[in-house]
Formats: sequence, structure tokens, C-alpha cells
Amino acid sequence: MAAHTAVWGWVLILPDRIFDQPAWSGFRQIFQNEDMLGWIMVILGFLRLAGLVVNGARKDVTPHIRQISAGIGCMIWVGITYGYASSNIVSTWLAIYPLFAVGELVNIHRAARDQGESIHGKAG
Repeated sequence: MAAHTAVWGWVLILPDRIFDQPAWSGFRQIFQNEDMLGWIMVILGFLRLAGLVVNGARKDVTPHIRQISAGIGCMIWVGITYGYASSNIVSTWLAIYPLFAVGELVNIHRAARDQGESIHGKAG
């Protein structure tokens, strides 16, 4: 999901004006500058990747990093869903971004469960 975030932002930074397309009218109303949104997404994507690297490099479980990362990811995908929904154009976005948000909720739950297990031990 971190890579999706960064690449989604990178696409906005490309020279083509994506916000000029009708499906992006909701984004245009919220963010007048697609380059700014693109850079924000690239930075958030790389920060999430960095958090995963730190999480993987540590011997102890670091569920807080994963919880925060997934929480930010959930807000990102809900925001993207809102941007597309605001355009009043039904497209394949409806089959992708809401499910990404739900996936992030699952990631939050799993990280919270890992945190509980690391504190209280595995329930059996």
C-alpha cells in the first residue's frame, strides 16, 4: 500500500494535466495544484516504506509504526475515494480505492492485535 501511495503521487507529478479530466473534478475542487498533491503522496508513500523498513529491521515488534502507517493509509484511500465520488462519475475507482481503505482497516486491526500479543502474550 505504501508503494501504491508513492506511485499514485508520482503519476500526478508527470507532465500530463490529470486534473483536467472529468473524473478528477473532485480533486480539482479540493487541491487546485495536482503537483502539490502528487508530492504529498510521494512523500507519504516513502515515509510509509521507511516505517516498514524500521519495523522489519527491529528485533522487537513495532506495531505502533504499522498502526500509524495504516491509519494514514486509510485516510489517504478514503480521501481518494471521496475525490472520485465528488466527480459524480462512476468508474473503476469504485472497485479499487474503497477496498484499499478497508484493507488498511484490516492492517490497523492486525497491528493492534500484534501489540496486544506483545504486551499480554498470545491468547489461546
